[in-house]
Amino acid sequence: MNRLLEIYNLSLDHPEVSGAEQLELLMIRDKIAIVESEINPVEQKILSEADKKLIANATVIYQEISRFVNLADYRQKHHISSKQWWWYLDVLANLSHYLEPAVA
Repeated sequence: MNRLLEIYNLSLDHPEVSGAEQLELLMIRDKIAIVESEINPVEQKILSEADKKLIANATVIYQEISRFVNLADYRQKHHISSKQWWWYLDVLANLSHYLEPAVA
């Protein structure tokens, strides 16, 4: 398995780690995006499941990251596009408040 994908996937099993580690996790996701078209179907499935874990834990991860960085400012400073959706945990965390009642 792609080593970055393995780190990304396993790290998402521990969403309570420090914001600095979570920030590094988003940077790893950036690197995965660069090679995403080259990963095999099994790895694509693992990536999809890992991304689902990231989305499910968006609020917790965002709370930790926000101790270190303002994501909106970071996106602007580093010219992060909306295609890099994982950098929008602040937005996803706020959306989860609207989506949870619909799921229940």
